[in-house]
Amino acid sequence: MSKDNPLVSIVTPTLNSADYLPDLIAAVEAQSYANIEHVLVDGASTDGTIEQIRDYASRGQVRWVSEPDSGTAEAITKGYRMATGDIVVLIPSDDLIFPWSVNVAVDHFRSHPEVDIVHGDSISWDMTTDTWSLRLHKRFSYGYFARTQTMTAQATYLLRHVIQGNEELDPSVPHASDYEQFFRLTRGRKVVNIPEVLAIFRKRPGAMNMRDGASELVDQEVGVIRARYIRTSGPIYRVMKTWDRVSSAIHRRWQIFRLIKYSSRTGGTGTGLKPGTPWRNFLSAYTVSSTSASGLLSTLLPRRRQYPIDIWSRSSAENLGVVERPMSDSQAD
Repeated sequence: MSKDNPLVSIVTPTLNSADYLPDLIAAVEAQSYANIEHVLVDGASTDGTIEQIRDYASRGQVRWVSEPDSGTAEAITKGYRMATGDIVVLIPSDDLIFPWSVNVAVDHFRSHPEVDIVHGDSISWDMTTDTWSLRLHKRFSYGYFARTQTMTAQATYLLRHVIQGNEELDPSVPHASDYEQFFRLTRGRKVVNIPEVLAIFRKRPGAMNMRDGASELVDQEVGVIRARYIRTSGPIYRVMKTWDRVSSAIHRRWQIFRLIKYSSRTGGTGTGLKPGTPWRNFLSAYTVSSTSASGLLSTLLPRRRQYPIDIWSRSSAENLGVVERPMSDSQAD
């Protein structure tokens, strides 16, 4: 990897995404890091997506192809093989990244040459209900990842040597193929979780994982995948799963408490956060506050499954949403 200015490949599978792709293109063009190659793999769209990509390619560092494929797994595999960057990240056309996202990942690789994979926090945006969930991750361990399915692809940056030879996703588990791939990519690798919000996962109506019965299919495929790589029966597995649930709940609430504490230190201006402060970029752009009737302490209690959080943009009076619904272990860790 070039230490000074590594090329970052953003791989984006897309199909009939004309309503969403322009947002991602704008997010990529707004990056504070300049040396980015955007690889777009289109599945022969018919809604204007191809015209958007063609226009984008005329003004940017873009590699793209549009042709029929068998689905998302094939498209992502093709994109990984097309990518030429020193660092690779998967950002589907539905999703978004923040202006600092690529730069934060690159800086961490520069200062920690022993690291193979950088993984950050993220936000899940349910566009059906217009609610936002924070995905705050614990320190990575292979066992915890295997039992809890807790990596967000859009916030995960991989050095090229990690992806080489492992580009192919398994089409037999189409709803969880990225989870299966991460089993292979993370085994024996140095994976580091950094406390910065790097992506927005948009759960849009009509998406494959939002269709009726999709949740059950995901659970089934996850079970199949886990059984390939770890032992999923016996008392030790059950005890560890219970411990994962309890420790995740406590960790989530403690991280939310810290977010609110650091947010209050900025005085509503986005300033006052020292270099190295967790979530510094995010909290310079947004304000996080609790709306729980029971106060901040309630966010620390493992038995509580709901903890409303307001996220406000500092650049306007627009409220970006309230997290009101329970989060599962796969949503925030």
